[in-house]
Amino acid sequence: MNASSYTEVQRRAANQIWSAAGDYDFEPLFMALHGSQGNPDFYMNLIIGLAYRYYGKELVTSLFDQWNGDVRQNMLDDLTWVYLENALYTAESDRRPSMAELRTDYAEDFFAKEYKLSRQEWMSRNHLVYDIQAARWSSVIGRKKPVLTPAEKKLLIALTPDRMPPGDKLTETLLDIYRSFLLFDGKKKTKKPLKIHFKGEFAHLLTRMMPTQLVKTDRVVVMRSAQGESPQEGFSQSMRSSALTLKREENDRNYIESCFGRSLYSEKERLTAEKELCTGSHDGCHIWVTDGKAAAGIELSAADRHLIEQSKLQEERNREYFYKNSELHKSIIACLAGQIRNCMLVHQKPDVMAGRSGKLDTARVWRAEYVNDDRVFHSSEDVPDSSFTVDLLLDASASRLQHQEMIAAQGVIISESLTSCRIPVRVSEFCSVRGYTVLRILKSFEDKKSDPVLRYFAAGWNRDGLVMRIADDFLDRAKGPADRHLLIFLTDAGPNDSFRIRPSSENPFGHDYGDETAVRDTASEVRELRRRGLHVSAVFMGTDAAALNAEIIYGKEYARIREIGELAKAAGSLIQKEIREMNV
Repeated sequence: MNASSYTEVQRRAANQIWSAAGDYDFEPLFMALHGSQGNPDFYMNLIIGLAYRYYGKELVTSLFDQWNGDVRQNMLDDLTWVYLENALYTAESDRRPSMAELRTDYAEDFFAKEYKLSRQEWMSRNHLVYDIQAARWSSVIGRKKPVLTPAEKKLLIALTPDRMPPGDKLTETLLDIYRSFLLFDGKKKTKKPLKIHFKGEFAHLLTRMMPTQLVKTDRVVVMRSAQGESPQEGFSQSMRSSALTLKREENDRNYIESCFGRSLYSEKERLTAEKELCTGSHDGCHIWVTDGKAAAGIELSAADRHLIEQSKLQEERNREYFYKNSELHKSIIACLAGQIRNCMLVHQKPDVMAGRSGKLDTARVWRAEYVNDDRVFHSSEDVPDSSFTVDLLLDASASRLQHQEMIAAQGVIISESLTSCRIPVRVSEFCSVRGYTVLRILKSFEDKKSDPVLRYFAAGWNRDGLVMRIADDFLDRAKGPADRHLLIFLTDAGPNDSFRIRPSSENPFGHDYGDETAVRDTASEVRELRRRGLHVSAVFMGTDAAALNAEIIYGKEYARIREIGELAKAAGSLIQKEIREMNV
């Protein structure tokens, strides 16, 4: 990157590096930023600058060039900075007393933010690197270290030098470490380009349109080409690599189960549902419907345990936030319940009940004399039982990371308000991870309390079109006590999934599931649900640009909010509107 093309944030980071290096005449290989749009990370940029000061740009460049282009490059880069950070801190901390405080702040910030990163990127991160980093920063702030294997403990010690190696020894020292732990033997291993071979007329056509060699990039997910189906097992199989495919799918399934909980479908039911639901734009995807309860007999990896720990930590944050503001939340519940109750009294026919007082029921007068039944009066229930159920579906993708506590609180408020009005309500969250679209039931229709909604946490992506299908399928399996159903989605109207749409005859190279393609797909699914008699609406919270997406997907049946605190009121308005329309 040329310095003239730096963004404002990148230039600030570069200035921090140049200042620490005492040299402004080089392009740093690395910059430390808090996210793509975040602020520069002062401590790590200081470390990067010190690396250039002590070793010079030629040595720093040649060091990282040792494995540049290797399949393990990211891992080796990260581990090298773990080593350099300790070496440079040891050398400079006496001369720079503030470094101790900066280092402590960095360590605390690591644990404050890493759970958010892991929700979005955990599946793609190198867990060896994370464990080593977590152990390093735990030692800095006196936190209990994560459990490491004996090999990881030895690697951490090797990456924690008590003094800086001289420049002529730096590269060889690190290479020796990586060789001894079988991480890098000095020989680069690169990914071979993926070649797709076409035959027949289709091949002839393609050769006129483009080169016949296609190179796989990190972003592209190339699905299996030759497919058959095993009726016995229900898995899609590759004719060339079925064993590898099945193993990968088994690993992904186990990961999803360990992170989100047991499937409410039997494996046969789940595979059958996938065959019915995962078609068209969702071909090759998987579904997972769960109540969040752990499956028995699952051996958890360190990564699994970490994610579970972080989800429980988020639940604690949600609970603390809700009860810290309990008086405010109770008043909102009472107000919202009152509005819904009044709407029901106006627009729903009350149930007539026989009683010993009230208005005389002439049709029952005879019962007093002939069957000794003095219930010859009738009265109306203050609030009629609802003739419909509500499914509240909360977007739990990583785009909601900054609002988790408030979303959980608002979910409880809506649930409690509906329950007090005798409207059956089910609250679920949804996200997509590793090609699995997960629907996690937080509160069922049968649950009397809404406290389980506080288990909400955000992770991964959101494949909204497939969620619509899953919600419909699960509603068929668990209808609830009423015949009519209202589905309310909390959404940013930005469906997006890392799992690509498979190649088809219309689109031979597949397509990303995002932007206009994903919006059209989701809109189509909403229309299909409405055709089937379901009432579908949404509470939209997003940018002005995404507002058009919300209109395309939900038509006029959505309410826009500017901040998450408006969710309960907006959902209440939608519910009242549906009550009026369903009783016209």
